[in-house]
Amino acid sequence: MKHAILFASLLAAGATLFAQAADAGQPAAHTFALDLDARGQVTAIEPTETMPAELRKELEARIGQWAFTPATFDGQPAATRTYLRITTAGNRGPDGMLKVLSATTGPGVASLSNPAYPTSELRRGEGGIVVLQLAVDASGEVTDVAFYGERQRASRTLANAARDAARDWRFKPETVNGTGIASTVVLPVCFMATTPTLSTCAWQGPDAKNFNRMDIVAVDPAARVDTGIGQFASN
Repeated sequence: MKHAILFASLLAAGATLFAQAADAGQPAAHTFALDLDARGQVTAIEPTETMPAELRKELEARIGQWAFTPATFDGQPAATRTYLRITTAGNRGPDGMLKVLSATTGPGVASLSNPAYPTSELRRGEGGIVVLQLAVDASGEVTDVAFYGERQRASRTLANAARDAARDWRFKPETVNGTGIASTVVLPVCFMATTPTLSTCAWQGPDAKNFNRMDIVAVDPAARVDTGIGQFASN
């Protein structure tokens, strides 16, 4: 039986795969680094992963239709760098456009290593989902790892494997007036014994919203996006 560990952070190791997935009719996640001025206008945009030119053009056109709210400093709107993560469905809408499932802002991914699949669970073909809440400092280092929510759908061994790996993860912090800021990030780690689908490892995050395994959620991002589908989108 084939086993896999799937989590939103696969973007860090397989960014190109996600870009190709969108063209192949598969769900995908894409991240853009955005610079916002004090009015919330986008002054610079750059994808953090390699993607086909046509896909980039389409996503950037969509982003251009959205409204952003920058962070504040001393009570006033301030120049902000944030990371916009977009999850798209594998199929297109009636208008021929990619379907956007969610668009969230927060810190970006710098380095995320896969947890080790515990031998005992691997032998038994046992999987599960672990949702982690990470405290990330202003330099992007993880300073604390906790389990998010009251219930984890995984054994203690799987949960501990995810937690141990997360201590070495790194992020790209949001910045306000050029200075990095700390954040709290919530994301799932899925230990899978079956072929994944978009809803595989679905989980419930802040404000009781539903997310899929590709979503990374900042609890209180410095910058916010208004897409018409909301900061958090259900699957």
